[in-house]
Amino acid sequence: MQRDRHDLRVIDLAALEGRHRGQRCAVLGGGPSLVEDIKAVQPLLLQGGVLVGVNQHALLLSLDYIVYQDKELWPLLKDHAPVISHHKDACDIWSGICPDFGFSGGTATWIAGFMGFDQIYICGCDNYMSNRRYWHSKLGDLRVEEGISNVQAWIKVRDYMKEPERVRVVSGCLTQVFQGL
Repeated sequence: MQRDRHDLRVIDLAALEGRHRGQRCAVLGGGPSLVEDIKAVQPLLLQGGVLVGVNQHALLLSLDYIVYQDKELWPLLKDHAPVISHHKDACDIWSGICPDFGFSGGTATWIAGFMGFDQIYICGCDNYMSNRRYWHSKLGDLRVEEGISNVQAWIKVRDYMKEPERVRVVSGCLTQVFQGL
């Protein structure tokens, strides 16, 4: 694969440890609860809150970061915000230091913790346990993701975080893993 000039300025996530200490962020998954969850945290984020999009699901917003794992999304993501991924040839920030959780929402949450956010609000991460797959899916689209459609995958994320007490879940089943809002 030929590298373009973009690939020459990739930052290592390790260099950003603690960069956002003192700030709040919202990790924006793609679940059906995303729209209502954003409304719930909007007052908490109005003054300097950072938005971390997961995959393409929140591209309608002005994001501060995007985290993804599925390489085919790179063309959709690359021109919106700094993109964080383990694909060193398809990102702005290489997440090499991040454990491989196998799904982008958990990866984004761990990265938010690593970057030092004092408060991390998880929005729209319904763990594929709702009446549709994504907030933008039609009703009845319930395909399940093998290995990540249970809270065990999120427990692993929590257990790998240095300060999981900084995480708040706005709604849904992940309140079994992290504190609720």
